[in-house]
Amino acid sequence: MRVSISFFLHLMGFGLMVTTLVAGLVLERKFRAEQELNLKLYVAGLARTMGLLSPFAVLLLLITGIGNIFNRSAGTSVSWYQEGWLVAKIMFFVILLLNGMFYGPRISRSRTKVIRSLQEDTPQAEAVKTLASLNRQMTLFYLVQTLLLLIIVYLSLLGTGKHPGAF
Repeated sequence: MRVSISFFLHLMGFGLMVTTLVAGLVLERKFRAEQELNLKLYVAGLARTMGLLSPFAVLLLLITGIGNIFNRSAGTSVSWYQEGWLVAKIMFFVILLLNGMFYGPRISRSRTKVIRSLQEDTPQAEAVKTLASLNRQMTLFYLVQTLLLLIIVYLSLLGTGKHPGAF
C-alpha cells in the first residue's frame, strides 16, 4: 500500500473540519446556556472565530481530494466517475460546503442582530421568539453538518473495501 503526502494532508483537513464542527457544537451549547446578552455576543464571536478554520479545512480537503483521486486512478483503467461511492462522496461534500458557506453564517448574523436589538431596547416578545427560532435553526444546521460528515466518512470507508465499485 502506497501512502502519499496528499492522503496525510487530506486526513489533516478532515481533522480541521471535525475540530470546527465540534467547537461549533460546544459553543452553541454555551451560547444557549448564557443569560447575559453581552456574554452571548462574546460566545457568538468565539464561534465565528472558530468558524474561520472551515475555509482552510475545505480548501485543504479540495486540493488533497483531487490529488487523492489522481493517485487512485493512476495506473488503472477505472476512472473516478465510474466509482459510485466517490461520486456520492463528492456530492455530499458539495452539499456540506454550500450549507456551511451560506446557511450557518446567515443564521449567525441574524442572531447577532437580534441580540444587539435586545440590548438596545427593552426585550420584546417578538425578538425573544425570533432568537429562539434562530437557535433551533442553528442546532439543525449543526445536526445536518454532522450527518453529512458522517455520510462522507461512511462512503470513504465503503470505497476502501474490497469492492470499491459495489456502490
